[in-house]
Amino acid sequence: MLKIDHPQVYIYSYQLSQKSSKTAANSIWTWANSIWQHFSPEKELIFSQANLGYPLTRAKKFSHSNKIDGSFKFCRLDDSEGILARIGSPETDENKDIDIAALKDFNVNNLMLADSYKDWLGQTIFITYKLQTYQPPTKKYLRQVADECLNNLFPQASVRPGFYRDTKLLGSPIFEYSSPKSQLQVFVYLVDDEIEEKLGQIVQRLFELFYHRHKITKAFLDSRINCDVLKQRYEQIDGTIENLETKIKEVTQSGSTNDVNGQKNVNIDESLTYLKSTLKYLLIESLKYQRGLESLEDFNNKINIHVYNYQEKLSEICDKWQMSTEDLTTFNFFIDRNCPYFQRQIQGDLGYFKHGTDLIKIAVDLVAGIVDIEQAEIDRSLERTIQILGTGLGAGGLVVSAVSAYVETPLVFRIPQKGDVLHPAVASLLLSLLVVIVVSGVVGWINGAWKINKLGWFRGKSEPPRLPDSQSPPVNDILQEAEEERLGG
Repeated sequence: MLKIDHPQVYIYSYQLSQKSSKTAANSIWTWANSIWQHFSPEKELIFSQANLGYPLTRAKKFSHSNKIDGSFKFCRLDDSEGILARIGSPETDENKDIDIAALKDFNVNNLMLADSYKDWLGQTIFITYKLQTYQPPTKKYLRQVADECLNNLFPQASVRPGFYRDTKLLGSPIFEYSSPKSQLQVFVYLVDDEIEEKLGQIVQRLFELFYHRHKITKAFLDSRINCDVLKQRYEQIDGTIENLETKIKEVTQSGSTNDVNGQKNVNIDESLTYLKSTLKYLLIESLKYQRGLESLEDFNNKINIHVYNYQEKLSEICDKWQMSTEDLTTFNFFIDRNCPYFQRQIQGDLGYFKHGTDLIKIAVDLVAGIVDIEQAEIDRSLERTIQILGTGLGAGGLVVSAVSAYVETPLVFRIPQKGDVLHPAVASLLLSLLVVIVVSGVVGWINGAWKINKLGWFRGKSEPPRLPDSQSPPVNDILQEAEEERLGG
């Protein structure tokens, strides 16, 4: 059985500030109170937002037994809250050369792991231990110790992060168990008294360094969710635009009546209603789509900001330890390798989805143009009809007024007899109707509302609609093609 000295587990846990009570379920306060009530004899103490401060507050300590003690520190960071908890073995002789299996008592029922929820940013667990050796241990042996520490601290394989990489920090091997996109990061680090002293010099800076790491990871994970939503909206809008093709052809190629070849035309009113409802849908969806793009850009900006802050904390650590950033490979790897991948991925997504805004704009302009054309034709046809009928009725009214003075015989309703002649009032009415028809026909022919076809019948005459001006050249091109196709057919 492998043995170690004075193991310590430092837990850095972060969440976005919540508006609801900090002692409610799904928060790092619930997590901290669960650990405190398990290990501390002071069961009544409940941690909450009132414990926050900046920088890290003074430690609130507990002593569980001769084998386990610990503490809690709290800190407010920008729009977030953080807790630094320590669970470890007291620095006593009886806690030297202990079995690694003793780490199981540090994490009863996975108390160390906070539940993943909406406002949770992530956790970094930093495990340190010492060894009683008279010669430097091999890297293979230290990897075995690190694996055993992790296996005993997290007996359930489902919650245990996989091995990621190993580096050196202050000349001592350190093993990382995580993944680039993971919200749980675990380090296992062999330390001595000198390294412990140096770590004590950067407690606040290390706490903020891990905070910026989790803000970057959280922003990238949220951007993946946002991309999935944008993709669904893009597919829905694209499907709607494809369906528009048929309707646009129907509207642009149809008239208000059947043509001379007997082909049945579509219902213009139904088509216009469909186009108008589709136009409203596209306008609403374009707004949602634009907001999704803005959210994606916001995630990209967050990553850029916290990358800068992460680099600043690295510089502060280097200044404190009087070393170059190249000596901090353990923490540099994330900023040099992982963050550029996050940034390139989001930039690629922005480039892809921004094409969708152009597609929506063209579709909106196209539908609006078609609707305006057809609505103008309907309004012009209605205006002509009113003008023609108004003229005819006016003329008929004049005739009735002119002859009404000569109608002296009262109108008596009876069964017509042989030899009866039309009553003057009836003759006046019929004359008025005849005048309305003749005058309306003449006015309609003069205005071009009707024309005489080869069979000698009147039928509606419509001029080809004029294409509306648009600020988008592609819209004019599409409308022109549709018009040429209609006239050619």
